[in-house]
Amino acid sequence: MEEKFKESEVAQEILDLAQKLFQERGYNAFSYRDLSKQVGIKTSSIHYYFPTKGDLAKALVNRFRDSFKQLLSQIEAQAEDPKKKLELYFQLFLDGFKECRRVCLCSMLASDFDNLPETVQYEIKWLFADNEAWIAKVLGEGRDSRVFGFKGSPDRMARMIFSALEGSTISARIFENEHRLSYTSDWIMRMLQEKN
Repeated sequence: MEEKFKESEVAQEILDLAQKLFQERGYNAFSYRDLSKQVGIKTSSIHYYFPTKGDLAKALVNRFRDSFKQLLSQIEAQAEDPKKKLELYFQLFLDGFKECRRVCLCSMLASDFDNLPETVQYEIKWLFADNEAWIAKVLGEGRDSRVFGFKGSPDRMARMIFSALEGSTISARIFENEHRLSYTSDWIMRMLQEKN
């Protein structure tokens, strides 16, 4: 049992560092050698846990999806009001950016999409779909309760909102200005509450 814990601990350390490198450099701009130097283990040990870089990226996206689902569940438990739910969701992006000043993992991997193995592309699509589906659900709740007054389908609006958040994360990094994210979320909230 002790050995499994150690393996798990090392695997998590590799994933933590890989996420940082993915977010800073992208998929192709680092190697297992970079990981081994920083983690302090041989590249063969990294291959033991993640035989290929595609396996590493897939594990990372799965972990990110799982943790994001947990955060969404916490938002659901914390707030009933659709407006409050979206505010808490927007705060996740702002807090993530403030914490490390890096592009969201979703954005960085999506920008490398054509270079990724098909299995990783599939996971990224589901990561985006998870977010868009949750936003669409909250938008539907908000319109039903007359908190929001937007036109069009909640699904289409959710795609626009998620794209705006991802884009503003990239812009915030380029200009080193977290307010680009908060301005975007403020604008989205105003737009949703406009009565048509």
